[in-house]
Amino acid sequence: MKNKLIFWIIALLTVSFISACDSMESEVDVPATDPKLVVYSYISPDQDSVKVWVTQSVPLYTTHPYFSDQYPPITDATVTISDGTQTFPLQFSAAIGQYFTTDFQPQSGATYSLEVITPRNQKATAQCTVPNTAIPVIEFISIEQDPTETQLRALTFGIQDAAGNGNYYRVSAAIYYHYEGMSEAYFNKIYFDKGEEFISDINNNGGVFIYKTGWIYPGAPTDKLEISIFITDENYFNYHRSINTYQDENPFSEPTPVYSNINGGLGVFAAYRNSITEIDLRYYP
Repeated sequence: MKNKLIFWIIALLTVSFISACDSMESEVDVPATDPKLVVYSYISPDQDSVKVWVTQSVPLYTTHPYFSDQYPPITDATVTISDGTQTFPLQFSAAIGQYFTTDFQPQSGATYSLEVITPRNQKATAQCTVPNTAIPVIEFISIEQDPTETQLRALTFGIQDAAGNGNYYRVSAAIYYHYEGMSEAYFNKIYFDKGEEFISDINNNGGVFIYKTGWIYPGAPTDKLEISIFITDENYFNYHRSINTYQDENPFSEPTPVYSNINGGLGVFAAYRNSITEIDLRYYP
């Protein structure tokens, strides 16, 4: 009898708790929010044009058809970039879905302002400064050969931190495989067994950053390994680090806010400089 009484008490409490949750859920109203401008642009003296992608955010609980584009570009905005003396307008291109101009060439060390205005009274602004630090030169350390698969290579190299504090880098590697019968080369990113893609000199000022690639198959005669060294501004670094830190499918990861330097919206306006070094691994022992 006592056990039955305990059972019914637990059942009654459970039903009461669920009812309370349902009642609480129904009483909480999620405030409606307006879409925000979303702006992305990376400028560099090493590029022959400046491009700006403009769209808008999707408010919570907004529904879309399954095959629809949730983030279509905004095509009627006024987009300009200014160096403080001149203002350069960007035109929308339907072919690339972005605003662009070839009349403006960023300069190292200069600061630029971006402004986006739509006919719906939306406005977003941002600033960035193009890095003026020399791009580090790659220092080759060694090339290893796999003892069981003799065609496989692994490259170890280093980059010397440039003079001064507050340097930000992006280091990446890729190889283009060109197989017989293919009209175009196949692009394949190479991951590092040692070294991070995005680094700063905060804890290694004046030091050397060491990298080692995974095993690479040199392949056909036209295949070349490319190592890209970017020196970036803080906006570029913080945005990409926040994206890389976010792990959507990891239930144990902590919430990570995505970095933005867009006033009046979301996204990033950043600057970088880069150089690419080509290596033919077939000619190394």
